[in-house]
Amino acid sequence: MASEFGGIEVFDRRRRASPRRSPSRDARQRPGTALGVIAVLASVVTIVIVCAGISSAMSGKYAVGTSLAYFATGTSIVAVLGGICAMVLDRGRGWGAVAIVVGLAANPLVLTRVLSWVGGLG
Repeated sequence: MASEFGGIEVFDRRRRASPRRSPSRDARQRPGTALGVIAVLASVVTIVIVCAGISSAMSGKYAVGTSLAYFATGTSIVAVLGGICAMVLDRGRGWGAVAIVVGLAANPLVLTRVLSWVGGLG
């Protein structure tokens, strides 16, 4: 279908030739997955921060636990937005989907709502 149209190809996924690339490489390479991997790493950091915040709050250090909860919320938002960008830009769609799910599940605000809802069931 693209060969029938003689105009400018706006959404063509082929990359332009650059002096860095050797001519033997395939012109239709998949884009990198770095954005998705970074988003997953941010979601894993969110899990670590939430665990540290819960353990510090349980040991009586409430100010530290609250600060860690705020930081975990921000990191979770970064992970979810990075996952959305990775999925939209096709820069690691699978990793982006994992980052969205883990980032939402590890968000302290979402955890508080879900755990209070589950507590009300019993």
